[in-house]
Amino acid sequence: MKYLYLLRHSKSLWKNYDGNDHERDISRKGIEKTKNVAQKFLLKNEVIELCLYSSSKRTKKTLKIFNKIIQINKKREKKGLYHCSGAYIFNLIKKQNTKKSILIIGHEPSFSEFLDIIINSNVKINLSVLGEKIYTSSLIKIAIDVSTWANMNRKSNTLIYHICPDKYVGEMKKKSNQS
Repeated sequence: MKYLYLLRHSKSLWKNYDGNDHERDISRKGIEKTKNVAQKFLLKNEVIELCLYSSSKRTKKTLKIFNKIIQINKKREKKGLYHCSGAYIFNLIKKQNTKKSILIIGHEPSFSEFLDIIINSNVKINLSVLGEKIYTSSLIKIAIDVSTWANMNRKSNTLIYHICPDKYVGEMKKKSNQS
């Protein structure tokens, strides 16, 4: 069994936005919400072996905040995660060789597209409770029932939980039934 975590970047700062989306900073509110999610994750006593993160300023800052609380040893910036497709995330994960767990810090709509690929219809049902999107600073855990990441497919994947910055949605345990 492998575990994949998706963390959407902290809420961005729109004040003085100059049109350069890649270099947008995070807001004070985003910092606090990311700390809140990291504290909730810490209570779960789970380990992240590798973090892959987008090259944007806000994902780098989100990682810095999260890492102060969680202590992730292996981190790799992936420029391709910035404004990528769900298929890109799927293929990126399949190339990894970590033993058990990966965290990806990235963006919407990339994460929703990826979830549509990996979990299929169950995700729309579960995320509809949350307004049908992954909010900034939200953390999702997915169990991938494979022995190696290269074998990841649309079968036997379970959305375990979704930690929102303002609330904890809890154990979801919805399995993909796509063949």
